[in-house]
Amino acid sequence: MKCDLHIHSNMSDGRFSPETLVEMACERGLDCISITDHDNFDATARAQVKAKAMGLKYLVGAELSTVWEGLDVHILAYNVNLADPDLHKAMEPVLQMRDRRNEAMADKLAQQGMPIDLDALRSQGFVGRPVIAREMVRLGYCKDVAEAFEKYIGAGKCCYVQSKRLSPSEAIKLTLRFGGIPVLAHPKQLHLDKPHTESLLKKLVAVGLSGIEANYFAHNTIERSYFCRLAKKYKLIITGGSDFHDYVHGVELGTQSFSPNGYTRKVLGI
Repeated sequence: MKCDLHIHSNMSDGRFSPETLVEMACERGLDCISITDHDNFDATARAQVKAKAMGLKYLVGAELSTVWEGLDVHILAYNVNLADPDLHKAMEPVLQMRDRRNEAMADKLAQQGMPIDLDALRSQGFVGRPVIAREMVRLGYCKDVAEAFEKYIGAGKCCYVQSKRLSPSEAIKLTLRFGGIPVLAHPKQLHLDKPHTESLLKKLVAVGLSGIEANYFAHNTIERSYFCRLAKKYKLIITGGSDFHDYVHGVELGTQSFSPNGYTRKVLGI
């Protein structure tokens, strides 16, 4: 089974619609996908309808942004019960925190002589840093998205804002509350050494973490092997994905995939 369980649509900061992503996945021979947009499940209903019509397995997912001791820690929330009426209410504060960050970032950009119309961006849908970066390119402030991040809105740059976020523990508990399966996304991006990576993992497992994205596209063979060993040690499922946003962020859909082991398939129901 060829899976990609980490994809972004234009319902967050990706470039393609949920339907187009399903079509691309089918064309490229994938058997199961999950669109894991940032802090929302808005792509799910459309993707599910399209996937059913095309005979593609689809897994409900989202990528929850959290902060732990100054580090960005992302939790992939799979199989959440979207029919629960309390889910939308629980997600509202998450989106509000992101919106306040965007406003603070827009203020900093204006101070640098690069005003953006945040309301206009909001009217088009979800706003994240890649959306802001693309707007900076459109307005001629930067030659490309990479420059926007490297000079202005990347972590530690002059217009970067570290927003208030859920803690990893809160994101895990939220996922579990609505029947979901919480997985630590792209552990390499924590930029922690092995002892500190395992220390954090142990803390997350203690509050209910169920998996680790060992087969993330940017992990090399040694890193994948290490994260898989941690998964075995802590009885975690192993997931993987392309983190495909467009042809700049992540790797092109279908060029990499992973085959889940039996335990992972059983837990995820794929």
